[in-house]
Amino acid sequence: MKKYILYLLLLKKIIYISLYPYIKDKSRISHTIKLGMENYLIFQPAKFRATKVNRNLLKKFQTVRFMTLDGARLFAWFVPPQENKPTIIYFHGQAESILMHQNIVEFGLKNGYGVFLLSYRGHYRSWGIPSEAGVYRDAETALDWLEREAKIKAKDIILWGHSLGTTIAANTALNNKVKALILQSPITDIETAAKDMAKFYIRKIRILPKITKFVQKHMNDIHFIQKFDTINKISKIKCPIFLCHSKVDKVAPSKNSRALYERNINAQLFLSDKGSHWDSAWCMDKIADFIKNLR
Repeated sequence: MKKYILYLLLLKKIIYISLYPYIKDKSRISHTIKLGMENYLIFQPAKFRATKVNRNLLKKFQTVRFMTLDGARLFAWFVPPQENKPTIIYFHGQAESILMHQNIVEFGLKNGYGVFLLSYRGHYRSWGIPSEAGVYRDAETALDWLEREAKIKAKDIILWGHSLGTTIAANTALNNKVKALILQSPITDIETAAKDMAKFYIRKIRILPKITKFVQKHMNDIHFIQKFDTINKISKIKCPIFLCHSKVDKVAPSKNSRALYERNINAQLFLSDKGSHWDSAWCMDKIADFIKNLR
């Protein structure tokens, strides 16, 4: 049943992609419609790939509820750091939730790091409608909560983003004096990511050549209102940066990390010969080494 639901969601994506270029955003209504279509295509909170919470972790993290200035009620998991250890704010990717990244909690507990797994607005147990401006505000509010409620300063916080979450992590690092920034399987901007994702799905539906050609044609005509343009922000980020990417990533190609690496002299780059876009086992040891070597 889930398989057919996912096919229906994919069909909805194709319809949106097909219609999007024909909607001119000269009027406020058209602009609102395009933003709504974008937010569906970009975020898609995970509802059909729910994962149960590991019983061994249940009593090891705190559940946190807090509100943004624009009224979004957010949810997060929080593990306080051990003495003199940094705290990681983790930003998950598209069509995911914090449930799918319980290994980050385990990583923090193993190393004594604090961990704050943020659930963006509209995602797992958080209210509101996600958008670029909205998730940026969610991240800033999370940073503020840690400083105000947990007494953890920005200079002791590491921002760790995965996939789409790297754009949120990078934007937050640009506007705050944090300890470091980790970008795992990053995208450079949303339009490039959309084209890469289209190629990924095209490989999945080779039995429908007419549809795939139609999608390919229209992807070149799509220019999103929202940008998520890490490629234009990364050169201005002052903190240490660690980029890690699998060379065999079929969703976001490793050229993304190479392009970002070339734009910041503070960046380190690790490219792995193995690993997938959604897996993180291939880079955990390297990330642990990066954090340990931070001043």
